[in-house]
Amino acid sequence: MNRYKLRITFSFLLSCFYACQLHAQEIKFKETKHNFGFVHEGDTVKLSYQFKNVGDKPLIVSDYDVECGCTVMEKVTAPIQPGESYTIKVTFDTHQKYDRQDRTIKIISNAINSPTELRFKGVVLKPKKK
Repeated sequence: MNRYKLRITFSFLLSCFYACQLHAQEIKFKETKHNFGFVHEGDTVKLSYQFKNVGDKPLIVSDYDVECGCTVMEKVTAPIQPGESYTIKVTFDTHQKYDRQDRTIKIISNAINSPTELRFKGVVLKPKKK
């Protein structure tokens, strides 16, 4: 009898999972990786990541997580409606950074594919001589 209840419970949970995925938000980025090339220490790197809500309900970007305070993402303040696109703006401050840089940003939302990871990398050279 316990196996029967377990199978019924598992089947129910599995069907709920698939039903939720059929009608949900999904975030789809045009590009998730950027290479900013070569910059000098002290430069500010500005990047943008374009995404679209390919789901059928409003997409809410609730938070983001970065590796250090040198990276800042502009907050998304309003829900992104189904079919709409949005561009996330990111700023990377290269002060006290040198050599190869490889950073990630985790976008936290109500999408089925959350968190989504964005990445950028490049090389920070010594400061320009004045």
